[in-house]
Amino acid sequence: MEALGHKIKQKLQERCNREKDKDAKSEMTEIEALMAITAAVLVFLGVSGSFRRRSGNGAFAIVAFAAYTLMPALIAYTLGLIQTAPFCTLRLPVWATYLVVILGNVDSYTAHSMEDIERWKSFKIDAAVKYIMISWMIAKYSVIWSPIVSILFVVLFTKVNDRAQALMMASNSVMQKNYRFIADYMSTEHESNDGDPAAMRGYRYLVRVPEEATTAKCRRKAAPWLDGVAPQYRQLLEVTDEVITVDEVWNCEGWLLSVSGGDRDGRLKDLCLSFSLFKFVCLKFTGYSLPRQAHDKLWRLIQHMLSEENGHERVFRIIEVELAFLFDLFYTKHPLNLHRGRSKYRLFLLPIVVAIPLIFLLDSIWDHMVFTAVVTFLLLMSILVVELTQFGIMIFSEWAKVTYICKYVRNERWRRNICVGKLIKIMCRVQLVKPWGRQLRQYSFLKSYSYSPFLKCIYNGLTAAYLDKKRNGQEQIAPTNLSEQVKKAIARSLRREDSNYLEKGRASLRLNGWFDGLSWACNLETTTHVIMVWHIATTVCEHKKPPAVAQLSQEQRDNFGVATKLSQYLAYLVVFAPRLLPGHPCRTEYIFDCAVREARSLLGGSSVSMEKRILELETVSNKNEQSIVGRGARLGMQLVHELANEERIWKVLADFWADMMLYVAPSDDTAAHAKYLTTGGEFVTHVWVLVSQAGIPRDPRGGEEHDDPERN
Repeated sequence: MEALGHKIKQKLQERCNREKDKDAKSEMTEIEALMAITAAVLVFLGVSGSFRRRSGNGAFAIVAFAAYTLMPALIAYTLGLIQTAPFCTLRLPVWATYLVVILGNVDSYTAHSMEDIERWKSFKIDAAVKYIMISWMIAKYSVIWSPIVSILFVVLFTKVNDRAQALMMASNSVMQKNYRFIADYMSTEHESNDGDPAAMRGYRYLVRVPEEATTAKCRRKAAPWLDGVAPQYRQLLEVTDEVITVDEVWNCEGWLLSVSGGDRDGRLKDLCLSFSLFKFVCLKFTGYSLPRQAHDKLWRLIQHMLSEENGHERVFRIIEVELAFLFDLFYTKHPLNLHRGRSKYRLFLLPIVVAIPLIFLLDSIWDHMVFTAVVTFLLLMSILVVELTQFGIMIFSEWAKVTYICKYVRNERWRRNICVGKLIKIMCRVQLVKPWGRQLRQYSFLKSYSYSPFLKCIYNGLTAAYLDKKRNGQEQIAPTNLSEQVKKAIARSLRREDSNYLEKGRASLRLNGWFDGLSWACNLETTTHVIMVWHIATTVCEHKKPPAVAQLSQEQRDNFGVATKLSQYLAYLVVFAPRLLPGHPCRTEYIFDCAVREARSLLGGSSVSMEKRILELETVSNKNEQSIVGRGARLGMQLVHELANEERIWKVLADFWADMMLYVAPSDDTAAHAKYLTTGGEFVTHVWVLVSQAGIPRDPRGGEEHDDPERN
């Protein structure tokens, strides 16, 4: 009996050992599969991160957000499996280190939104916890494989905290400390002289300052900022050879920046101007403001540039590079990577980072471990692709180009060597990613008011936290490319601005001699009312007075394109981006919902053709309706009948919409503009930068209701 019991016990032990071996193999397979998935997500985030600033595709945004959200969960779960694995292999600490350091720190996707940036302390704690966990895991293997483990410690020390550091640099609290120096400097910069915009003499805007002056840490003795004195306690800049200003770049005598040499179109100097003006955008984000005299000096520069041939193209090109710098600051690690010495560390670590997985790949092939070899190969290739892509994006980024040019200006040997100048020119002419999408998203109220969201049942209490509810009438039409004519119209409208305020379309009516007849449509309750009424009227004119293309001059065709594109773009902002407009966004959304209900009641549903809707608007226009649809119909018929010919109609409308584009641009909601940088960008953000730097505010006498004031 005792022998039988011993035999049964032996059988059970053998079965447990087989199950344990089986569990170990399945767990190893699971770890390897998760490593393969993580590598795939890494490649997507690493390669596509910088493309967010130029892509407005909704599906791409959803996939990017899903990958960004999934990555931490994948890493945490895989680390847990590795930590509790019932077997011993050097691949485990290596893979754990790569999970945290390489796969968890993508240069081009450090944050998805502004909210992530403000949680930089949480990311710092997270990095510290992971560092302790991986260090403990590495230490356990140090006795057996000390050389490789020592290399892992080097990799871990140099890269584990990068993401938290980048987020800290972009956080509002740290930016406020960093940019206080710029605010102090700009408070007196205008006192030197009025400046000559043609030669940029007197424009001592900062391009580069020593790194000691741009960190939130305690300033070292080498810092060029003098302590503030009573009564204002503003810190003054001690100008040394390390400080590069805009006028120094313009006056540089080297071949690279000369008009007859490497900068015939002035784009390299404009790149430095963009970087200096980008600091003014950061001042806006941190709550600092420029004195009135500084705005006047900058406005003279903008006016000079706009007066040049194709000056509008130059001005908007400078602004789009400013916003590219802003995107990189908030959502990538490029500013951090270009700090002194970091690029050298990156070059030093690249062969080490690649070599270790390569050793394991060869070892797996030698031992005929097919699945392990495939996973290791995927890991190796993903690291190669991402590291090389990110290194390429870093050295060709706008941040790097400014660094090259500033070193050229400062280094006399570089200026004497024409080969150095030609190499920098080649580097600066490479553009891997467009600064933004360069599109105007479009919306047509009369086409889309009858739209009802498909599958309304998916928008409920369970999905409210994950899906933005689509409203009735909320259907975009195809976007259009931002044309030169639109930028020219905005620039022309800004140049003729002879008052101290931006008006709500009234200036264009005075210019065209129609102020008395049409100004009633500019004095409505809110800016949303004005946009929607004029948008409906523009659509009516588009159908009642379509331009005969063969008979129109180029100017008339341009006016038609400007009027229709800006009309549909501002309507899009009402429906899809109300935070970028004056007025409370919830108020704007409610006004739009009311307009949709009015249109469905007055014009019919989706079965009514566009032609019948326009005919019905003629009837509505005679009823003296006070609704948005009724007013839009009345204004449209007034334009059609009183302006008579197409040429005058489209000239009045083009000028009106250019004025309205300027009027809606001023805003203090900086977070809203930063949000849309990640989805291809919005043209209104570029106009916002333009009017902010020119220092032209919105007319406070905008005719808004006192109980529902619009925001600045």
